[in-house]
Amino acid sequence: MLRHSPTDTINFAGRSIFVKRDDKLHPDFSGNKARKFYHFLINDFKNVTRIVSSGSAQANSLYSLSVLAKMKGWQLDYYVSHISKYLKSQLQITPAIASNYTQAHANGANIIEVDWSSPKLSGCKHLDDAVSIFKPEYYKQYTQQEILFIPEGGRCDYANTGIYLLGEEIISWVKAQNITALSVFLPSGTGTTALFLQQYFKECQTELLDVQVLTCSTVGGDLYLQKQFSALNPDDSVHPTILNDGVKYHFGKLYLALFALWNEVLTTSGIEFDLLYDPIGLSVLKSHIEAGQCQNRQILYIHQGGLLGNATMQSRYHRKLMNKR
Repeated sequence: MLRHSPTDTINFAGRSIFVKRDDKLHPDFSGNKARKFYHFLINDFKNVTRIVSSGSAQANSLYSLSVLAKMKGWQLDYYVSHISKYLKSQLQITPAIASNYTQAHANGANIIEVDWSSPKLSGCKHLDDAVSIFKPEYYKQYTQQEILFIPEGGRCDYANTGIYLLGEEIISWVKAQNITALSVFLPSGTGTTALFLQQYFKECQTELLDVQVLTCSTVGGDLYLQKQFSALNPDDSVHPTILNDGVKYHFGKLYLALFALWNEVLTTSGIEFDLLYDPIGLSVLKSHIEAGQCQNRQILYIHQGGLLGNATMQSRYHRKLMNKR
């Protein structure tokens, strides 16, 4: 289950690169979040009745956790900083526009917009901090065995179960292809997948096999991403290499240049990528290749999945393009 996604070859930025098609893992549970939440899917948490997490109302993790909760018979409480009027309006449309938000709602997720004006949240800046404050209220109703708290974006040690399996798949593929030097690239939110992959490859490194992880920040910038790596593992020798294209991106913001690149790659490769993370990753990788890097290395790009959110993002981009005219 949720293993052995295929690998395609595409022409990108003037050269041939490989794409690990994690979008094909499962129709409802695919991509980066399927790898991170794999531990919770395959293990028996017989006493659990509720999971609590947080993130963006547009995040892939919201939908993935709603699928996980539905499969397991759990209730999901998912805290968000803000739900836009546009997202809320989607629930009034019949049929509702398919998006991470609407589909998670249809799966029974309890999506809670945090009231930052509440005195109890005074001084809180992050969702994880807010959830920590809410924990005592949950423990008045549930025992620790009945509830699971999953950090934003799946940033926890449990994530290495699925990510190490991804690493195993990549190493097996590398050996079958007789590749000796490989750069694995993926965009990062919390950086959990990139870190655990680099950690796994470090353990597998030999004189005949050189695999490195390259990534870029899609949330908060390079310094934020470095702090996320250090929080999970303070040993910087196993931290991935962070790249950028000179732009500090804001999560969920529309960038017409990225939309143009996304459309270009869709047209030339026939592969639909996610519109939140992948366009930033593709832009940074394109800049890296055009700067003459990775000339003597093969490149494997890991597809981030999360295609359900594309309908909403495309609608937003089309409105932006219309307003620009």
